Amino acid sequence: MSGSMVPISDEQAKLGQEILKTLRGAGSAIWEALGSTPEDLVAYFGGDWLRVRRAENLVKLFEKAKQRLADWNVQQPKPASLSIAIPILQGAADEDREELADLWARLLANAMAPNLDSVRHGFIEAVKKMDRQDALVLRELNKRNLVAVQRSTSDPQRTTIDNLAAAIDLRVDDVETSLRHLQSMDFFDQQQVGNMDWYVNPTFREFMRACYPEVIPK
Repeated sequence: MSGSMVPISDEQAKLGQEILKTLRGAGSAIWEALGSTPEDLVAYFGGDWLRVRRAENLVKLFEKAKQRLADWNVQQPKPASLSIAIPILQGAADEDREELADLWARLLANAMAPNLDSVRHGFIEAVKKMDRQDALVLRELNKRNLVAVQRSTSDPQRTTIDNLAAAIDLRVDDVETSLRHLQSMDFFDQQQVGNMDWYVNPTFREFMRACYPEVIPK
């Protein structure tokens, strides 16, 4: 990452130093894995965009990504592709909601895992559009290995909207709104238009593999 040298005011210089101090709190290991430095990031985005609160969110992102890599037993992370890392950093910098901040960290960790690296640009765009309720719905379906949400069902691999809402402590309308929203982003298929049943599809499964890999492939 690099940026052009432009004249800055004393106030901008002070802000820049405060941002750098915050970013250095992420530790050197994460910067090595990104193939960058805090100074690079400030230069790339500029002080006007990279405010202290955004920097604090990025430090949390790096800490979470580092933990995900440890959980996945990734011993030697690789620098993430800038075409993937930059939009992740941009999306995560403004995100304070825990459920979505976790998804950003998982995508970044995936991009840094040599034997994984399955982040698609479409996944990044999808997370940008998500609400926290959407993330909760996805996480619960993946955790329970469910293949569909239906109005009524007795199949243990499927669930109802009522059951799903109770499991994640949301209103039924909240869950249905998220299912409709996620379907618009191609996470679900419907056997018939308007039948109000949602079936997980390859996009759903690949997104979950990217965010929640149980075992890093050999």
